[in-house]
Amino acid sequence: MRTSARFFGLLAPSLLCIPVISAQTNAPPPDPHEIVTREPHTLSKPAERSAALDLLDRARHTYNLLDISTPYALKVSFETNGAAQNEGQGTMEELSDGGSHWRWMAKLQDSLVIRIGVNGRVYGTNPSELVPLRVQMIRSALHWPIKRNAGASAIRAADVERDGKAMSCLLLSSSIPPNPAPRTWVENEYCIDPDTGLLQTWSEAPGIFAVYDYDGAAEFHGHTLPRQITIFEEGHIVVQARVESLEDSPNIDANLFQPTPEMVEAGGSFTLASPNRFPMRVDPSDGPTSTFFQPVIVHAILDAQDGRVLDAEVLQNSDRDLSRAAMDLVKSTSFSPSGFQQEAFINVQFHLPAVELGGPPIFHSSVRWVIWEHPRKAAPVRGRGPSRSGK
Repeated sequence: MRTSARFFGLLAPSLLCIPVISAQTNAPPPDPHEIVTREPHTLSKPAERSAALDLLDRARHTYNLLDISTPYALKVSFETNGAAQNEGQGTMEELSDGGSHWRWMAKLQDSLVIRIGVNGRVYGTNPSELVPLRVQMIRSALHWPIKRNAGASAIRAADVERDGKAMSCLLLSSSIPPNPAPRTWVENEYCIDPDTGLLQTWSEAPGIFAVYDYDGAAEFHGHTLPRQITIFEEGHIVVQARVESLEDSPNIDANLFQPTPEMVEAGGSFTLASPNRFPMRVDPSDGPTSTFFQPVIVHAILDAQDGRVLDAEVLQNSDRDLSRAAMDLVKSTSFSPSGFQQEAFINVQFHLPAVELGGPPIFHSSVRWVIWEHPRKAAPVRGRGPSRSGK
């Protein structure tokens, strides 16, 4: 039976504070693409935070094609490889009239997704069919890699050098745990060229890294998209996307922005939300617990209307039993829907069992895990239907 756990609203903030002061958590496992290997400096002075936020805003502006008020056409090719439901070679095309009309289309194997935006309404070929995980990853990496509400975050910073290039790395989280590792489980990481303001690497969670290559890229109406984006998981390439062209397109056929009669009859469709992160704490079903927590990050896409998991993968496999348990728990859970298909990085926090309360942790594959539920969890969403949301 599917567990109904609505974690976004009231539950998520409370879970962030679950581990008590005496709790212990392993640092994320080593990753060849982790640039920050020494403890960063916590930015507490207003001038330091202001400079960091300005750098993030500058990098974010680079990707915001919505600022462009003239028609344009974007073409991307990509290849994916991994454990997602849809893998292989694909293409994506995006058109905009520079105003309130846009259209994008993505092909991956047998999947074809079309979304059309007309004056704030969104239509699709199949209003309820999922957008493949890899397609959503590519759109996230191209259009909204940097979170918008950075000013509310705790920020740590480190100046690093990789392949002879100086970068400023900023690590953002809701709060910094005591005695943190160089990179904690709860931090987003952005490494930016301070001279150009161009994003070099983005890591939404430990275990996944997007690397940006601007060789051959050109400025386009004050914006610069990378020529290539390579996404790594556990050191292995899962996505290689290449921007084939980004150019002015003054003669776009206006009919391309009109939904077909079938799309209109089906009603509005959903579109995609920027990546989100939230925790899920789980306890052993019986017996005492230790003071030790072991996180596992599950990367998933969630249905727009009922919050069920559409596709998922584990980003760390240092313990196969815990990884398998994390996947089973996430896949059997429905999360709070938002009307958007959400790309979620779920921090499954295993509260490890012990022989006696507070004793040293033990683990064996026969442990049965249960999700710790907050008494004020949100009520289930009733009914199902297409959402109408913007680009």
